[in-house]
Amino acid sequence: MTLTQLQVLIAVSEHKNFTRAADALGFTQSAVSQMINSLEKELGILLFHRNRRGISTSYIGERMIQHAREILRITSCMREESSASLGLEAGTLRIGVIPSVSAKVLPGLIGSFREQFPQIDIVLFEGSYEEIHSWISGSVIDVGFTTTPDKELHTFPLLQDQMKVFVSNDSPLKDEPFLTFDQLRGKCFIMVKDYGIQKLLQEHGNVPNVTFEVRDPATILSMVQERVGVTILPELFMPEVLPKVTAVPLRPAITREVVLAVRDFQYVSPVAAEFIVHSQNYMKKVETAGL
Repeated sequence: MTLTQLQVLIAVSEHKNFTRAADALGFTQSAVSQMINSLEKELGILLFHRNRRGISTSYIGERMIQHAREILRITSCMREESSASLGLEAGTLRIGVIPSVSAKVLPGLIGSFREQFPQIDIVLFEGSYEEIHSWISGSVIDVGFTTTPDKELHTFPLLQDQMKVFVSNDSPLKDEPFLTFDQLRGKCFIMVKDYGIQKLLQEHGNVPNVTFEVRDPATILSMVQERVGVTILPELFMPEVLPKVTAVPLRPAITREVVLAVRDFQYVSPVAAEFIVHSQNYMKKVETAGL
């Protein structure tokens, strides 16, 4: 088998279609079909189920795709290390990120990293906590931003994100120096549909009865502004310009730690290792500047 066949295997699994995979790779549909057929014959297994509705990956095919990703990751590391030994900073960096980080932290961080390493291609994947962890484990991404890492992942701390209570500017609670869970009882509580935040709040106290669950933080803040209810959100969720709401500190204070996670630091590519160090230094500068 060849590395090209493994790239084709992954492309077909992602696009669920031979023609679309061929277009993405710059091959003909016939060439893609032939490479998959040849790979199946060599391995003696069926990688994809074909029917009139299209194709789907077989169970053993999913296992082979995981191995293919790992092989390509290792070969990429080899190329990057050889380039680094020659003083050339080049390669591809695949980053996974949860939405709250992508909105406020990532733009400046990516900008500063690209200024220093313009030859590195960056591919971004935005997803949930579960998706980030799955992508890391399956070698879909090189490094991921998360706040609830699996124990088997290797993590690097980046920043502490404070939880705040948000109330309408018309609420008498806005003048309180801080608010507790007990003070929110009896209020209409709007919970963000975010597994990590829900788990964090439940671990730190008796969360008020949830009246609404909403995915979009902007919608939640608009509901708070209209006095529909109150909510608790991380500071990273706060927009540059707040609607007519007030952020009040929560007591006892609750913070979530944003980290960079990799599957195994021992096998991290030079480019990913460079990004981790750069990210930590960047966040220290941001905190020092008070941004």
